Amino acid sequence: MKVVLLSTRRLPPTYFDTVRADLGSPENLDLDVVAWVPPSGPVDGLVKSFTLVGPGRMPVAVVPPAEPVEAAADADEIPVAVSESAKAPAPEAVVDEKAVESTDTEADEVAEATEGTVAAEPEAINEPKPAPVAPKPVAKPRPTGAKRVVKAAQWRARKLRRAGGKMLPSAIKKSGPVKKLTQNRKADNLAKTYWSRVNTRADVMKTIAQADVIIALDGGSVWAGWQIGQVRTETPVVLGLPAARRELDRLVGAGQE
Repeated sequence: MKVVLLSTRRLPPTYFDTVRADLGSPENLDLDVVAWVPPSGPVDGLVKSFTLVGPGRMPVAVVPPAEPVEAAADADEIPVAVSESAKAPAPEAVVDEKAVESTDTEADEVAEATEGTVAAEPEAINEPKPAPVAPKPVAKPRPTGAKRVVKAAQWRARKLRRAGGKMLPSAIKKSGPVKKLTQNRKADNLAKTYWSRVNTRADVMKTIAQADVIIALDGGSVWAGWQIGQVRTETPVVLGLPAARRELDRLVGAGQE
């Protein structure tokens, strides 16, 4: 039995155990999740697939690093072949004072010759180079005709909306009806964006085509579930786990008959 979960909320890994329990814990149940946001923890082994269609990254299980094992030094393991002569300094480490003095004299002569050569060079070498001139930015062409009228109308609408928001008292902004309208508008935009992502992903639509039951878990995924139900009329698309449990029981009973 293949079940696809549609969700726009952050799901914890323990939630999928609850889903299996509410659906009757069938042995051959495969859960495929199509979510807008990543889960709150790793879900490896809990679901068959978890497809992320929104922002964010999938969490990865952190493997603790192995503790280094320190080997204790044993005095008996030191090879006996090491002689005391090996511990003495190498003959190359002895400094010859005469060789050092001759080397310093040669270095001084080379330095004096180099200074004379540098002084003979012209001073034009140290002149600064002119800085490169940065290209001037190209201005975008202004809209003309009907496009200019549309841009002007949009600009005035934004200006009026901002002015109206500043003029409203804080008591009205924080009131229950205004908050509900704002939340509904945000949920509506999220629902349409979520369905747009689902509809344009070939891998997601292939997973949905193989599903026996499709479950919309929240209000943001209802619009996507309704759109899928209009196309795939033979696949049950429900809202919530209780309705999905009834559809699974019906499918299992039909299969046993």
